[in-house]
Amino acid sequence: MSDQQLPPRPRKIPPHILRRRRIVAVIILLIILALIGWAIWALIGLFTSDDDNAAPDPSPTVTETVSPSPTETETDDEDDDELANACDPEFLTVTGSTDQEVYAEDEDPRFTMTITHDGDVLCDASLGSDQQNFVVEDMDGQFVFATRACQVDPQEQIVEMEPGQSESVNFQWERFSTDEDCESEVEDVEPGQYQLVVSIGDRTAEPVEFELE
Repeated sequence: MSDQQLPPRPRKIPPHILRRRRIVAVIILLIILALIGWAIWALIGLFTSDDDNAAPDPSPTVTETVSPSPTETETDDEDDDELANACDPEFLTVTGSTDQEVYAEDEDPRFTMTITHDGDVLCDASLGSDQQNFVVEDMDGQFVFATRACQVDPQEQIVEMEPGQSESVNFQWERFSTDEDCESEVEDVEPGQYQLVVSIGDRTAEPVEFELE
């Protein structure tokens, strides 16, 4: 046999030491993961801070205070000008007239409404068909006919009137009668005495008499 000695066999590590080493390794791993997580959170916080310091959102914000827009202001000014320039009805004189006093059986009366500005300043008068009315009554004041009753498409018309200026409107009546709602019509009005009453807006003229033969 040889005198050479064999190397000593390694000692087996006790189980309780292995268990302790595993626990220490797990703790170290958890610490490393925690440090990595903290580092990631810190980086996110850094970028978030940079975003907060960036330019503000250009979207408009809602406030309780509302200022009128230039368009609204201009509209209000235009309305004020219209009110300031409108003719005072008290300075508008309305008169009615007929082209004849007596009409033969085959003649249709021609009526005229004249509006005169008796004020002393330039102003705007509303003289359109939406303001005009030619009314025919019998001598007892009973309704016979009115342009307003059967009006289909009344039109507004503003006329600039100087002091003393007059404007006239004509209407030819074809000698027929209606009720005040224009629901019934009589084609031939009986001969007799009648009167014309014209008005523009709230201004009404004195009646004018005429005769139909």
